[in-house]
Amino acid sequence: MPEDLEDLEDLEDLEDPAADLADPKNSEASAEQEEQAPGLSYGEPFDSGFAAAERHQLTPDLPAALAVYGDLLALAESFEDSPDVRLLRGHLLSDIGTVQLAATDLPGAALSIGRSLDLVRGIASVPMGPNGRRLWLEILLKTLLARVELLRRTGQFDEAQEAMDEATALLSESDDIEGLRTAEIGLSRVHLLMDRNAWGAAEELASALLVDAPLAGPYLLDCLGVVCASTMRFEQAEDYFARAEEAYLTLGHHAGRQQVLSHRAYAALQAGHLDRAEELYAEAAEVFERQGQTEDLAVCEQARAAIAAHRGDTAGAAALTASSLARFQQVGAAIAAADTMLLGARHAYERGDIDEMQRLAQGARDVYQERGVYERCAQVDLMLARTLEDNLNRTDHGVHERTSLAGALSLALPAALTLEAARYDFATAHARSQWLQLADEAMQLAFRLALRSNDQGLIFELVEHRCAGASLALSRTSTVGSTATVFPDPAMKTYAPDDGAPLTLGGIAAEAAASVGLRVAPPPKIVMSAEAGGRTALQEYVQAAEFRYHRRIVSEEEVPFCPPTL
Repeated sequence: MPEDLEDLEDLEDLEDPAADLADPKNSEASAEQEEQAPGLSYGEPFDSGFAAAERHQLTPDLPAALAVYGDLLALAESFEDSPDVRLLRGHLLSDIGTVQLAATDLPGAALSIGRSLDLVRGIASVPMGPNGRRLWLEILLKTLLARVELLRRTGQFDEAQEAMDEATALLSESDDIEGLRTAEIGLSRVHLLMDRNAWGAAEELASALLVDAPLAGPYLLDCLGVVCASTMRFEQAEDYFARAEEAYLTLGHHAGRQQVLSHRAYAALQAGHLDRAEELYAEAAEVFERQGQTEDLAVCEQARAAIAAHRGDTAGAAALTASSLARFQQVGAAIAAADTMLLGARHAYERGDIDEMQRLAQGARDVYQERGVYERCAQVDLMLARTLEDNLNRTDHGVHERTSLAGALSLALPAALTLEAARYDFATAHARSQWLQLADEAMQLAFRLALRSNDQGLIFELVEHRCAGASLALSRTSTVGSTATVFPDPAMKTYAPDDGAPLTLGGIAAEAAASVGLRVAPPPKIVMSAEAGGRTALQEYVQAAEFRYHRRIVSEEEVPFCPPTL
């Protein structure tokens, strides 16, 4: 048995389990905790070097921290190879990767984290004492979670989920007595859900973790602020941001406060307060540029480009968009780069450059499709459908108008159904209501196109779908497999099936349920024909939406259409 791994009894304390509790941009939290960790010694110059690097992260002075870690790694690589030396090198590389993530050097972080994992995993079969084993697990968990962050920020969401699952499995082997690593993994899950635009699920998980994992409190509050801002709940967002900032201030986490600043700017932009947004983004950009945080600076430029475009500054918007796109591509932030491409597509359309608009929009959609961000695919399709509608309004398509309308509807209606269905992710009435305002804009486009096509059957099915009943679900009740076939009269309050299926609400009652905070499931399929296996309302469009965007649009329950009687 390697003597060092067996005999360093306090080795596990070098890396406090709360290290890197949130986004590595807040790495000073881990630095402060590690600095207070008792008793563990690698010997000099490593002990003083780790302490110096930690102080630099608290400042934050990330280049100085990287320089210290680089010197320590060079020394460690000069030692004769052994399992404990490999663990030390892996530890240093893990810390280097974390600092590189904080500095938004994603390519550099990928190399460091990959080398660290190779070294640490490479000694998995080496016999270790209990303390050495605990330290090995801590370093492996820490590095895996850094990899989750790296993959998430480069848009590799499926791979990030796999790394998180591996970390979760390892957690059962570690002594996570205070639940610190559990909280860290939970927070990573929240971030991943937010990246996938799964706002309802992210909000539920973050709210639960506030109770179950208070150590992650400041980061969770910040996440909840972003969720609320993204779903048009601006007063709640500001409340969360204020609480997060206060918590960061209490802990002395300067990088966390800087992120709250940029998130407040995002909320102001979403709310349409452009002067306030511009002021906050300029302040944040100054900080990020000074600290060399390329990715964060690109986010600010992307937002400022949107503000410039709104004010009619076409040249300024184009310059900021190009700069933002170049920065995102430099660090490998694929999703963020696609967002900037989509912004550029809107600017191109406003300039009348349709070919460039289509090129950029399709490029963005390809990235979203590859990375599984299907809601944003729907948003691209809506933008293209609006473009087609605008073109129909401006140009006489003659005999080709019906074909053009069909193409616009094939984009607009499945996308609108998808955005409308997203509200069922939310647990609270206000969240659903605010999201529905966004979805209504998409559905209004679909109705305008349907009316223009003069397709009476399509218009009728659209109305039927929107008036369909919904299943009241006090928890995440699935309606799959339900055999209930009761038609919900919109004027009736409820139906109670005899077979134990969820309580069915009429159309009016379903809206009332949404207004008071009861969870509702997707509406049932409306069977338009008395024949077995007959057509259901919007069948082709629902199938297209579920196929393209991987979201349930209607439940498995079927109810018959009840034609009006004279």
